[in-house]
Amino acid sequence: MIFLDTAQVAERLGLRDAGAFLRIRDRLETVQDFPPPFPTLHRPLRWRADAVQAWIEAQGLPEPLPFTPAPGSNVVLMKEARKA
Repeated sequence: MIFLDTAQVAERLGLRDAGAFLRIRDRLETVQDFPPPFPTLHRPLRWRADAVQAWIEAQGLPEPLPFTPAPGSNVVLMKEARKA
């Protein structure tokens, strides 16, 4: 396999799903030098499988982001309701 789609990259990184990868993708690329997707004008995004594997071997698996609910989300609203 030469190229990986978002879900396949997430799986290789040990993440829950493609959305989990996309949420940390910017941090991985800017802070941890994760390889960028293959340049293309079409979707879906694709990454070179060998570049992703080399990054994993050099960096290890990424730390997941801590869950922080968005203000106004049901989680926050339910927490505030329990305080009353």
